[in-house]
Amino acid sequence: MDIFEKKYKVKEDAKTRAFHLSRRMFYIYQNKLFVAESDLPYSHAVWFEKKGLISRKKDKLIDEIIRGIIDGDGNIYFYVGYDFEINKEIESLFFSHLKELTEKLKLKFNAKIFGGLIKQKVGKWPPRRAYGKIKDNL
Repeated sequence: MDIFEKKYKVKEDAKTRAFHLSRRMFYIYQNKLFVAESDLPYSHAVWFEKKGLISRKKDKLIDEIIRGIIDGDGNIYFYVGYDFEINKEIESLFFSHLKELTEKLKLKFNAKIFGGLIKQKVGKWPPRRAYGKIKDNL
């Protein structure tokens, strides 16, 4: 098992890769928004490693960098850490970049925003918190 799989506690199998391909990743670091290319078959941790932000031995930034996805329906999910947590600090920083993210990805104003995820052994992971629609948060 890969080190990132151990930390995420998620097996990178065909189903996981299909999920990765179905969404678009983003992150906010040093108050700047970064958006991944479409159709990437890997996790944020692998993306961060490829960008030189973390390594398999030094990955502390995974607990500090706000990251998230846009799902196949255009909804936004954001979180921090291997356990997909949220807190007031990351909420504030995320929402300060919501307009830019919406414009960059041409997201629909009726798309929903969710914070955090609750890991599940099987099936879709439910969000920790719902914030309503994009149009209600701009």
